[in-house]
Amino acid sequence: MKVLHLIDSGGLYGAERMLLALVAEQIKQGLEPMILSAGYLGEEEKAIEHEAKRLGLPILEWRMSPGLNLKEALKIIKWSENNRISVLHSHGYKFDILVVMSKMFKKRIPFVTTIHGYVGSKRFSRMWVYETIDKLVLPYIDRVCVVSSRMLEIPFIKRLKSEQKYYVGNGIGGRAIKASNEKLDVDYKYKFMNKKFNIISVGRLSPEKNFSTLIEAMADHRLEQFSVGLTIIGEGGLKKNHQNQVSELGLENRVNLLGYRDDVAEIMHHADLLIMPSLTEGMPITLLEAMREGLPILASSVGSIPDVLEGGSAGFLLRPTTDAKELASEILLVIKDDIGRKQKSEWAEFIFQKNYSSKNMADNYLKIYESLSES
Repeated sequence: MKVLHLIDSGGLYGAERMLLALVAEQIKQGLEPMILSAGYLGEEEKAIEHEAKRLGLPILEWRMSPGLNLKEALKIIKWSENNRISVLHSHGYKFDILVVMSKMFKKRIPFVTTIHGYVGSKRFSRMWVYETIDKLVLPYIDRVCVVSSRMLEIPFIKRLKSEQKYYVGNGIGGRAIKASNEKLDVDYKYKFMNKKFNIISVGRLSPEKNFSTLIEAMADHRLEQFSVGLTIIGEGGLKKNHQNQVSELGLENRVNLLGYRDDVAEIMHHADLLIMPSLTEGMPITLLEAMREGLPILASSVGSIPDVLEGGSAGFLLRPTTDAKELASEILLVIKDDIGRKQKSEWAEFIFQKNYSSKNMADNYLKIYESLSES
């Protein structure tokens, strides 16, 4: 079975890391997967393309004019026909819309989409338009997969036919090799803040990740008294805003905006806590990585996070908030709870091994692909 995964990636975040893990497992299953990575004309190598090559995974770099380019979508469908693709699997709004549109003109290839989450874009923005159109085309897609069981209760998902929608939890591979402090300092050119308590946060620098509230919380004198350091790993449109905020609050020696890293799992071994203050999420891959590595977690009770952390048994849950003082208080409670951090992280490690391996994820997708030939 040949599977063509379609993605127009903006970085190397949760959806991309999930896709790379899925393709690696599908090769082990005996399938023939391929990632088609779309980008604009003249765009240099994308992060997902670089990482796929590093991992030895099959990837096709496809450059096209930006926007909903139906002409280019038809070329992709034609390429898929010529290469006897069995299933098209989309990972984003753009290809959901394009493939459904192209089905009016070309031979039908079974089509699956995975909805990794909606970010709640500003009304009438370009992303809001994409999200709105995507919701309209979902009924015309053969199989719609969501990464959080709670997403099945979203009205436009709930209205889909029962045989059309599936919950498939994300999964990742085995535990990373523990990096030494020397390796981090020398090979990775990374230095921790040398604080008594090191927090890391990982994600795209965008509004829904709520890093601005987290940075403001770091200015709370109570956290300063406990010598707390924060490292934020990721790139995005709010990078300059966050840099200015750190400077304005005088937090340069306590908050580090590290940018993109390909060694997040290794860095986790040298941190004391992962915090996810998000206002919205699907099933974050970073959450699974922290569970796998045994790193204590403090995360907003949004998306699938409460389910994955078993209502707080496998990590600390907090109410999603933009109140910096409230967030600082929650962080402080976790810092003081040495026993709770240890117990919850040990249970999280066990839960990860049981439920969130990349093999489980790939097996579930294979069943969905096979159901297409039965319908």
